[in-house]
Amino acid sequence: MAETKRFKFDLPALRVLENEHQYLSYVMDGWHTIVLAFQRDIYTVEEGHEALQSLRKLIIDFIEPLKNHTDKEEEYLFPMLEKYVGSEQGPVTATEEEHEEIDAYIGHFLHHTLGDVSHLTMEEMKKVVNDAAEAFEVITVHFVKEESILFPMVDNILRIEEQDKLYEQLYTPII
Repeated sequence: MAETKRFKFDLPALRVLENEHQYLSYVMDGWHTIVLAFQRDIYTVEEGHEALQSLRKLIIDFIEPLKNHTDKEEEYLFPMLEKYVGSEQGPVTATEEEHEEIDAYIGHFLHHTLGDVSHLTMEEMKKVVNDAAEAFEVITVHFVKEESILFPMVDNILRIEEQDKLYEQLYTPII
């Protein structure tokens, strides 16, 4: 029987974001399997070329929902929290910087897998795939930080009216 993920937060706005994290983590697990296979050296060079193309497609499919999610956070969540905690430094600024770091890893991976990859050696493929591995790691830790630092701030700092407004703003699909 499949295990059902439970929500940590009762606040509707946070449930929206938490649900998006669960969805994005599920999608990431699909492409992370390929990353792990490269790290474990299970592919031949020919299989690696095919796996790299599959990984590229899965990551491209992942970009839109990820971008929709991070755009909502940056447009609605962060400005509300910045009113209380500032924007020069602190958890909101650190989270925004992580968004940029994620974009950089994914962009670097996509740049180096553009076009024909059949000329790449296994060592070159593993080096490129490392960008996807780093993106996975940063995103995973990022979600944990948001859920353990930013989300409780929403619960504890924002007024009820702000929490309600945030829910209305966030309640949009990412796919």
